[in-house]
Amino acid sequence: MLYIFLRFIGCLLCRGLFNLKARGLENIPSEGGAIIAANHSSYLDPIILSAAVPRKIAWVVRKDVYDIWWLRSLFGATGMIRVNGSVDKAISVLKEGKLVGIFPEGGRSFDGKLKGAKDGVAVMAKGSGVPVIPCLIRGAFEAYPRGAVFPRPHTIEVIAGAPLKFSGGASGCREFTDKIMSAIAALS
Repeated sequence: MLYIFLRFIGCLLCRGLFNLKARGLENIPSEGGAIIAANHSSYLDPIILSAAVPRKIAWVVRKDVYDIWWLRSLFGATGMIRVNGSVDKAISVLKEGKLVGIFPEGGRSFDGKLKGAKDGVAVMAKGSGVPVIPCLIRGAFEAYPRGAVFPRPHTIEVIAGAPLKFSGGASGCREFTDKIMSAIAALS
């Protein structure tokens, strides 16, 4: 219930202040588990994606952010996943048929450009067997870059790409992570 309320507030904010636009949402399955893997350049990113995607997203949250005292209970109440132990928890959530959101880069970009990614998203895809939906968030860095005190009005667009399935063997995680990041880059 709390997630629905916060999503409603996020939708109002994103549509009013950021003129949120979304393309490719048909690539996100309406049911069943899937991983949303997106670029990360702004604190707005999880709010934007949660507003754009009609299904609830359980976000993987870095432990240093999750453990901020005033956010911890909010994250817990909305079903977010703390990074420590996140792979097992995320795989469990995915096998329940839910969406998990992750920023493979592991943190916000300093300049709005894609940076190197960690293999957690590939490990989750391999362990769960669900598709990964590459997503590009365009305009969030301009609306609320690192170091800004307040966001400013700017059009933001979410583009969801075609689903990718993990098909590599035991050592295929790095290759699959690179494939995901290439797919995100290609959406621009």
